[in-house]
Amino acid sequence: MVAPPPRKRPRNLAYEVGAFTLDVPSKDGALSTVAGKYIVVWKKGDDGTWRLHRDIWNLSAAQ
Repeated sequence: MVAPPPRKRPRNLAYEVGAFTLDVPSKDGALSTVAGKYIVVWKKGDDGTWRLHRDIWNLSAAQ
């Protein structure tokens, strides 16, 4: 069992969660569509600018 510590909601972090599709060319030039999911975490700097802090994605299981 994993027990994460209590979370605080810092005001300097924001996140995006989403899905994507991408057309990828194969060696013969035919396009294949792949799909996946992503999470992006943004962190607000001392100067007020939002910057990419963490980014992770993965492909969905083949259908």
